[in-house]
Amino acid sequence: HYFIQSNLSVTMATALQEIKLEHSVASFPRTHVKVDTNCGPVSVTILGERSNTRLAPLITLHDFGFDHEAQWKTLENSGEEAIRFFSQFVTYHIDLPGCEEDAGDMTGDYSDMDDLVNIITHVRSALNITGSMVLMGAGAGANIALRYMVKHTRHVLGAILVELTNDSETWVKWTQDKITDMVMKPSELVSVRSKTPGELVAGLLDKHFGRRSAPTPILTDSRRYLTERLLTSLNISNAMKYEQSFYKRTPIPDSQFTGKTVAPCLVISGRQSWRNDATIDVRAQLQLSGKDITLIEPSPSYLLPLEESTKHCSHAMMLFIQSIGLGLQTGLANPACVEETFKKVEKTLEMQDPILV
Repeated sequence: HYFIQSNLSVTMATALQEIKLEHSVASFPRTHVKVDTNCGPVSVTILGERSNTRLAPLITLHDFGFDHEAQWKTLENSGEEAIRFFSQFVTYHIDLPGCEEDAGDMTGDYSDMDDLVNIITHVRSALNITGSMVLMGAGAGANIALRYMVKHTRHVLGAILVELTNDSETWVKWTQDKITDMVMKPSELVSVRSKTPGELVAGLLDKHFGRRSAPTPILTDSRRYLTERLLTSLNISNAMKYEQSFYKRTPIPDSQFTGKTVAPCLVISGRQSWRNDATIDVRAQLQLSGKDITLIEPSPSYLLPLEESTKHCSHAMMLFIQSIGLGLQTGLANPACVEETFKKVEKTLEMQDPILV
């Protein structure tokens, strides 16, 4: 047990209490269904027993260049804390249109971000998901989750948002990157169509990993895995369309947050991620609602917190869902306690063994 005194004088025992764990997340029941939506059919992977009405629904949304497996595999395999976390839910992993494994080429323009939000509504209706749910999104998926939460607050118990952004400034950066990526010839630019699949994947993943970042072993392994998955199992063209839709997004204005009721949020960001400043900005927007919005920057975490600090992230997630009334035990007075408590737990664990989170 770790007993932590928070700055709000709330004493709690964390979810590291002794319990018997008989399963790994990989052994949880999984079913795969197709759901017709406003954006076309989408693939949904259901993790857990839907017949267990005591479990809350968790809907996940992945970033561009990923499918649900690539996005959440590391988290699901991160040990006992992840088992405890996913044991609280029936999880609905949504693959955005054309991003599922072995998808064919999509024709026409990709749906914009506001249209993608409605996919959640269709999935809820088609699969008869009732009651309040928890949303979990990463990157572009976090932006979709944020938009849904603003529109349908009463349906959302809480949200876990990784590398969340809401600005439109990155569209300019994306355009500059695209121009830089092109190969110059005397009187023309070589278009994307002339690039090899490997070059397209490299350009896409540069948006996640950056070009100047020091390749740590974890980042190197992650990039190798994503490269192989994009080249062998996922559709690169569709992934790039999803990317373009994300960068063409219209920001949610401050007026949508000011004085509005929003669900408690846990926001996770890598300390050296190119999205970090934008994540801090959108946290400030969310706080216009008057709610305490928890921001966690787990250490070590530079670009991809779910990959680099997986166990720390799963621990923060467990603390967060306890604070909103889920999990093995409650005790946090409100989500405002999570951030301070997590920092103290993280510091304590790093002094002992940073792997044993």
